[in-house]
Amino acid sequence: MKRPILHFLYLLYIIETGVFLVLVPWSLMWVHSYFAQIPPLRPFLLSGYVRGCISAIGLIQIGMGGIDFLAFCRALKGPSQDGAAAHDGT
Repeated sequence: MKRPILHFLYLLYIIETGVFLVLVPWSLMWVHSYFAQIPPLRPFLLSGYVRGCISAIGLIQIGMGGIDFLAFCRALKGPSQDGAAAHDGT
């Protein structure tokens, strides 16, 4: 792995984005946002279905970050000894 710091910052960004998408639709920030003040959009944006869909996207984002984190840990650890022996043909 060439740049582990950049990959780690990417992982932090992915997790932070996921947490934001999970929590914000249920906060007052969502209710008082600019788009929620537009009368035709207000019922749609404040619908539990829309809020749940956006939170689900956040959960998927967190899951993807977790999978990337496991891959990051494996890459830092390097190749395993068992894999090296299998490739030697012994």
